[in-house]
Amino acid sequence: MVRADFVRPAAVAGAFYPDDRVVLKKMINRQLDYGRELLAKLEDDGNGGDALPQGAPKAVIVPHAGYVYSGTTAALAYALLERGRGTIRRAVIVGPTHRVPVRGVACSSAVAFETPLGTVPIDVASERRALGLLSGDDSEADKPDDVGGTLRSGMCALPDAPAPALIVDDPTHAQEHAVEVQIPFLQTVFGSDLEIVPLNAGGATPREVGDVLRALWGGPETVIVISSDLSHYHPQEYARELDDETIDAIAHLHGPIHPRRACGAYPVNGLLDVLARGLHHDSSPASQGRGTGDDVDFDLRLLGRSTSGDDGVVALAGEQRPAMRDPDEAVVGYSSFAVWQQDASADRGTVLLKLARAAIREYLGLDDDPADRPDAIIARHPWLDEPGASFVTLTEHGDLRGCIGTLEAYRSLGRDVADHAVDAASRDPRFMPVAPREYPLLDVEVSVLSRPEPIGVRSRTELEHALKSGEDGLILTDGRGRRATFLPQVWEQLPDPHDFVSHLLAKAGITPSLDWDHGEIECERYGVTAYAERE
Repeated sequence: MVRADFVRPAAVAGAFYPDDRVVLKKMINRQLDYGRELLAKLEDDGNGGDALPQGAPKAVIVPHAGYVYSGTTAALAYALLERGRGTIRRAVIVGPTHRVPVRGVACSSAVAFETPLGTVPIDVASERRALGLLSGDDSEADKPDDVGGTLRSGMCALPDAPAPALIVDDPTHAQEHAVEVQIPFLQTVFGSDLEIVPLNAGGATPREVGDVLRALWGGPETVIVISSDLSHYHPQEYARELDDETIDAIAHLHGPIHPRRACGAYPVNGLLDVLARGLHHDSSPASQGRGTGDDVDFDLRLLGRSTSGDDGVVALAGEQRPAMRDPDEAVVGYSSFAVWQQDASADRGTVLLKLARAAIREYLGLDDDPADRPDAIIARHPWLDEPGASFVTLTEHGDLRGCIGTLEAYRSLGRDVADHAVDAASRDPRFMPVAPREYPLLDVEVSVLSRPEPIGVRSRTELEHALKSGEDGLILTDGRGRRATFLPQVWEQLPDPHDFVSHLLAKAGITPSLDWDHGEIECERYGVTAYAERE
């Protein structure tokens, strides 16, 4: 019999956190006060030298041990989420399975979860929609006849569902603590208007978990809560080293994380998949939301870290950990992260231009704050670790001063931009290297290239007709290996396709007047997203 009013009772109250309502509220408020103090320090000092973004995070990674061990580390993220009070009304909470394993990502047939602070309703409509059991209008006609519109344990997503790996499994939720321990914090921060979507992620690929998150991502009313501790029961000294490696991997989207490194590896890897691939199911890692219709970017920040041997003391991002009481003590590791979702276009341009300038300053030996050096900028923006091809163009009083780039991606975009900025300043054979006194006179432009594609033409005439003036970057290559390119920006000086091709042939060392009819010249086009300091 399926009970339409099934409320999942608190399973670990009195063990992982107090079962007395008053005692629990005092404990959470005390830990949130500590989190607010840490947050104020973090906002003053910056996260590795870079101020925290404005607004509430879209997602957080928080630990799930007993509150006396990991509550302060979690409270740092929850204090940050207080920015979303009045806006955030739904929390999608994804934890691992500690007791009953599952294949996929499991929701419950319950309509609510209970804690000592009260009962929190589950957004069952969103669960059913992700399972493929509801259309977008929540029509009663879409409900399956066999369950009368309710969920029952053992159900699976339909083949064409938004979240194919989603299942319904009550046994895995019955005694699981990873999701439950987050709920009292969420009740305290967001109040009685909160709905939740509690999920346990078992054996599943990052893409499968990522697709469940995409199906439930929502808008500003939704926060994603990933529940995970780090290493378990290693000596404190070794555990810190191990955890710092894992933290660095998460911060740079270097997944998948192994479950031995983080017990919530499956939920963490699902979030990393979304951050790397974007919000569309068909996005590639290199796109990160670009060209997928998302037009969003993600900013992932480490907030703080600790172990169960630190007595609740949290080391903020960029700070040294506290002294160890006993380096050989077996401990569990914890960390908290926050992810902001942002408009991609403007933010990327600002970061790329800042990176190019930082690389030139470093090459010229100009003093810089460590937080403004190229490696630090790249470390703060994980999307710069994805493959990318770029050109960096320098001008001085409007005249070209250097331009170097790569036509196809073979390394990370961040490294490509930083190195080409230095190359443009020092290795363009047409110019003498830039001197330090010239730096204030330079204007910088960074162009990020799409993958070159062949143009299906066999003659010069066909090529000139096929070109899109102002849009196409062009690569010409002859049978002797001579090759050259013009960025789309060159159309401003050479708007006529015939002149554009002639000058590019000359740049390649080929006779500008050359005509061909049998495909002797290989022709490729590409697009460019250009970011310039001066329009």
